[in-house]
This record gives sequence, structure tokens and C-alpha cells, in this order.
Amino acid sequence: MPEDLFRPQLGEPHHHAYVVDDIEAIVKRLAKQLGAGPFFLVEDVPLENVLSRGEPAEFAHDSAFGFCGGGAIELIEPTRLTPNRVEGRFAGVRPRIHHLGYVVPAESARELRGELDERNLPEYLGAQLGDLDMTFHDASALLGHDIEIHVDNDGLREFFGMVRDGAEGWDGSTPLRPAPS
Repeated sequence: MPEDLFRPQLGEPHHHAYVVDDIEAIVKRLAKQLGAGPFFLVEDVPLENVLSRGEPAEFAHDSAFGFCGGGAIELIEPTRLTPNRVEGRFAGVRPRIHHLGYVVPAESARELRGELDERNLPEYLGAQLGDLDMTFHDASALLGHDIEIHVDNDGLREFFGMVRDGAEGWDGSTPLRPAPS
């Protein structure tokens, strides 16, 4: 058996993400039914350099981040998506799982993304937010959802640390709140 058969190794998922029609309604249900929260809302996520296979794209959306059962989750409410290949990856029944997010070291991100493309898990969207560098890969035929690759950085760790800390000892009040800027 070839040594690289199980490469790339993604490790444990960093977060699970769901595409939803109404973040506020889903947060209320998650808090009530599963004790998930609190969720930190980022409206009009200010992404930069949004590209789909080298051409300009739009990924306009709101996101809310919280903890459920000890793991981080993201809720995505899209508002504008282009081109059609991007829009199609967020289409379908909602709410539903959209992707599992993984965080990888900067020095291995480029190679990993290339390996995913070579293994028929093509990148269809990439963007930056400050030091955050992310790509989405279509893994729907293999897993029924997509894969998101984040390059590890301090800002990402700090943000999700804040989300995790918010969940510790949370009393159930204010399940949806603005994310600190």
C-alpha cells in the first residue's frame, strides 16, 4: 500500500458549520433544545480577496459562532453568492451541515490544498479576513458536505478561545450577542 494513500491528514475538525435561513431562530432552538451557546454574531462578514477558481466571487453572509457539546459550531446565513458554482454549494435544504473546518499550519496549507484538488476535492472558494486565510473544497460526493481549510494564526485562535470561554459557565442568558470587534 502506498505510503501517501492516507494523505492529506486533516486531523480533528476545528468546527462544524451549518447553512441556515435565520441565524436568530436557529440559535434560539439550539440553546433551548441542546443547551448550545452563547453565539457570537458577525454581521456582513468583511471578507477580502474573495475568489472562485481565480475569478472574482461574492460570499456575502452573516455568521454566528458558538459551542455545542464541547465543540465549536458556525451558523452561516448567506445573503449574496456568486458565481453559480459558489451559490450551488450553499443551495439545498436548510438548516443542514455545510462543512467541517480544519486548521493547518501555514507551511503546509498550500500543499494540502493542492493535494485536495488532485484528489478530486476541488477548491471552489477562497478568501481572507485580515490574517485569516480560508478555502472551501467540494467534498460533497465523498462526505455529503464540504471541507474548509484555515491557515493557523493568532487571530483565529484568539477568536475561538473567546467563543469557548463564553460557553464555560454560561447561564443561558442572551444566546445571541454581537461578536466583539
